[in-house]
Amino acid sequence: MIQKTTLDNGARILTEVVDGMYSASIGIWVDVGSKDESELTNGVSHCLEHMLFKGTKKRTANDIATEIEDVGGSLGAATGKENTCFYGRVIGDQCHVAIDMLLDMLVDARLDKDDLDLEREVILEEIKMYEDDAEDVSHETLIEGIWPKHPLSRPITGTVETVNGITSEMLRHHVDRFYRPENIVVSIAGKFDEPGILAQLSEGLGKLKRGEPKPLIPGPTMEPFILIKDKEHVEQAHTVIATAGVSITDPKRYAAAILDLALGGNMSSRLFQEVREKRGLVYTINTYRESHATSGLFGVYAASRPKNVQQVLELTMEEFRKIKADGLTEQEITRAKTQLKSELLLGLESMRYRTSRNAYSELYYGRQLEAEEIVKEIDAVTSAEITKIANEILHGDMLSMVVVGPKKELKKEYALAC
Repeated sequence: MIQKTTLDNGARILTEVVDGMYSASIGIWVDVGSKDESELTNGVSHCLEHMLFKGTKKRTANDIATEIEDVGGSLGAATGKENTCFYGRVIGDQCHVAIDMLLDMLVDARLDKDDLDLEREVILEEIKMYEDDAEDVSHETLIEGIWPKHPLSRPITGTVETVNGITSEMLRHHVDRFYRPENIVVSIAGKFDEPGILAQLSEGLGKLKRGEPKPLIPGPTMEPFILIKDKEHVEQAHTVIATAGVSITDPKRYAAAILDLALGGNMSSRLFQEVREKRGLVYTINTYRESHATSGLFGVYAASRPKNVQQVLELTMEEFRKIKADGLTEQEITRAKTQLKSELLLGLESMRYRTSRNAYSELYYGRQLEAEEIVKEIDAVTSAEITKIANEILHGDMLSMVVVGPKKELKKEYALAC
């Protein structure tokens, strides 16, 4: 059973004791990400995530690394477009150790200038790593073009220019502005002393003072485009197509998920079978969904030899047309529903999954979505609803595309007609 505790200052704590576990998974979510940055401060959320591991007033970076490993645990963090998470995993009776460290990092980080100068170089190497990956480049280029000038279009890491401009003062301002109790959700699942952990968190988070409400950021306006981007020294063309998807709370999200799985989400999907298995044109082809609070994307990614891009596109558009005209078969729908339900239920065997699921339910829905409720909603999706959403989003005039590869081997233009 999930217990929710809301402190007087607005911080929320979700605890779920799971019998039969050895471990406890802890996550502290801060409701701030790259979407909350300006053009000049792009990358500050991600940089701050790194800097919290560089030391506090009572722990050095080495102390943080060794102290958690001394109890057989691990710590990590991740920055997204809409939130930042700091997490840990330990044997249950060491849960208090991980929480003490995470709270220390969250409320008492040193944010030293010399540490920042060093970590800046690490982040710049991370940016270079992504720039070396043609798949990453294709996705980032598409998002930047499809949502022009909207905060969601900016890279989570920031750019070389913005990262070089980040200062300790900017990091402190970011903490003061966003690392406030009303923006914090703590989620714990597994084996742990629930009363003791609640007391520890209440004391640690209860000292924080509320801040100003976050400004509401409207959803982006989508602007379809096609771009051929040259990247030397790669053998494949990386093609990514996208159209408007659904938000994370949209009632049509389960219909979109079924469409995703049947079209390109697994080995039995239409695109995998038609493009890879029957014709051998790709090694990788898949559909994907990206959902945020106010918007979303639905797309296809494929990696092929440059000479095969046009054929891959034609086959993809043909599958779009078939689904819009005829929908999915009952077998495809049943299989996709079973996969969605299995993913949910099998995920519950992971304590990390439980902490994330509980936190996102709180952040986006303000309540816990029970597994039984989700299963019921998945089962309720009809064939007509899937066909309807396919026709709503798979329009030729709504599609955007980026092809990244050796330009001399690519066509000057490609058409998307479905």
